[in-house]
Amino acid sequence: MKVLKNCKIFDPINGLSKFNQDIIYDNENIVNIKKSSDKNYENFEQIDIGGRAVFPGLIDIHVHFRDPGETYKEDIYSGASAAAKGGYTTVVMMPNSNPPMDSEETIETIYQSVKDSKINILISPCISKGRKGQELVNFESLISKFEDIIFGFSDDGDFFNDKELLANALGILGKNFPLMQHPELLTNQNYHGAINQGKISEKYNLIGRPASAEINAVKNNLEVLSNNSGWIHFQHLSTEGAIKEINTFNFNNNIVTSEVTPHHLFLDEDEFECSLDSKLKVNPPIRTSTDKDYCFKSLKEGIINVIASDHAPHSQKDKENEFKDCMSGISWLENAFGFVSMNAGYKFSINKMSYLPGKIFEKCFNKKIGVIKEGYSPDFFVINDHEWMLDKEKLASKSSNYIFNTQKRGDINLKGEPIMTICSGNEIYNSGEIS
Repeated sequence: MKVLKNCKIFDPINGLSKFNQDIIYDNENIVNIKKSSDKNYENFEQIDIGGRAVFPGLIDIHVHFRDPGETYKEDIYSGASAAAKGGYTTVVMMPNSNPPMDSEETIETIYQSVKDSKINILISPCISKGRKGQELVNFESLISKFEDIIFGFSDDGDFFNDKELLANALGILGKNFPLMQHPELLTNQNYHGAINQGKISEKYNLIGRPASAEINAVKNNLEVLSNNSGWIHFQHLSTEGAIKEINTFNFNNNIVTSEVTPHHLFLDEDEFECSLDSKLKVNPPIRTSTDKDYCFKSLKEGIINVIASDHAPHSQKDKENEFKDCMSGISWLENAFGFVSMNAGYKFSINKMSYLPGKIFEKCFNKKIGVIKEGYSPDFFVINDHEWMLDKEKLASKSSNYIFNTQKRGDINLKGEPIMTICSGNEIYNSGEIS
């Protein structure tokens, strides 16, 4: 048995406790929470955190660990280490690896690394073979063999837009697993667009990625769902129009969930007013200030369900090319909590990054995570309650394409630095501040 002593426990609904509490746990469950006292926990493993704030472990349902195939950017070990350093205890890996996660053979190559990871890792295998959108994967065989690590299915990076195949996939999966969609219905003319279509794409004479691509993709999928039964999850929403489509949709007992990234919540295309910054190139692109504000409003109101980082590590070389040619993606795991908390506060962060994603896991997969409560998994992290900046020289990730500064904001200040993370009752990160 273990005990974390003298905690100010942060509850997603009520905020920070006014008095210190002790969390008693083993490697499976939080066994008891009691008011701190001079009690001697004989034969317990003890950590005294001296009245610091403790938060439920963060949950990210959209990360890229580049394994298999591009492990010079990230691998399961380094990705898990970056997650632990950032306060994350559960993540879902996307399938656009090399080769894509579309077969038993490919998933088998990473299965043991996923199971042995210091954090809880689930995967979202491909919807279609090779992520080409032409032939469905064998859902039944993948679920039969890997159900213990599957969260959903996705062709992330591309939109799966074949309506007949989508209906077939919904028929097979029902409401058991989400089809996680990258909603951008692009054409041959704008598939390689580098930036939001509008004033900035015109200013720099670049091919733009239009808001209509996201809106039409969401419309496309909701139309199919309205005639079928199942669960569609929309990834990294970025436009007012797409969110309005979801908000007016008649669910009819179907499940529609969605996510938004930190960059679509708090950054907009005005960041490119002076010059193009390759570290902010991402798909879907950073949109207008109107879209950004509507994303935040919709997340606050519960139209969008959760924050997911879309942690997308790239090497320095990948980001050094000219803006239109460099790779798209931002790394987030080590500073997402601090960035969101700086902009919206701890209560908002934990609600959208722990509690609400935890509710998805609890309702659909019977996994009790996302809150510090008796009977729930012992996943939590301790913070130093101060402003800080991410140190490029001390990253756990293999890649450094984090946002350290922007032209508009200058240096990126963060709020609440994770200094210890515990997952499944095991200490998996310690900055050295707690002995």
